Amino acid sequence: MTYKPLLVFLIGCITIALPAQVLKPGTYSSSDLGYTYTVVIKHEGNKITNTEPNRTNHYKSNGGNMYYHEDPRYAHFFIKVISDEKFYAGKQNGGQQLFTFQGGNTDAEEVLPSGVDDCPLYDKYLQLSQTDHADAQAWVFCGAAAMAKCTYTDNLMVYLKPLIIALKGISVDSSQCPCKDVITQAEWNSVPQN
Repeated sequence: MTYKPLLVFLIGCITIALPAQVLKPGTYSSSDLGYTYTVVIKHEGNKITNTEPNRTNHYKSNGGNMYYHEDPRYAHFFIKVISDEKFYAGKQNGGQQLFTFQGGNTDAEEVLPSGVDDCPLYDKYLQLSQTDHADAQAWVFCGAAAMAKCTYTDNLMVYLKPLIIALKGISVDSSQCPCKDVITQAEWNSVPQN
């Protein structure tokens, strides 16, 4: 019985002394959302840099395995490191997705889809949405479809289906897509109008 407090104290000391997990630098992917999403991670000290197809985010920890977005506007977003090859990304009071190490390549241009920064059709429909006010809503949906095609590589219809439904709902002729350079006729026809 006299050893119990000493044992609790020793376990507490060992727990405090354990270093936090450090993620291997490289490419990580998650399929938790019904499609594969890939990011590049660099973990240095108490900071994690998370490069996505269309942005780079910085997270910081004050100790432990929880890292929070450095921008106060996005401080509710986190990365929770669970091993040197796995982490969860999520939002407080929201869902989280498991990301798993895929390889050591940290060159985002080589391993990530091009994203919105290199997406001329997105730029085209963004411009139209700002200048053609009569059809701005359609151009926003077309731009969102272009961004999805520039950003995601598998299960693309998860993104396109709600956009096609919305476009069909506002189109004068629901048999014709207003942005065939983004949404193919086969993709358009595969989604029934609600």
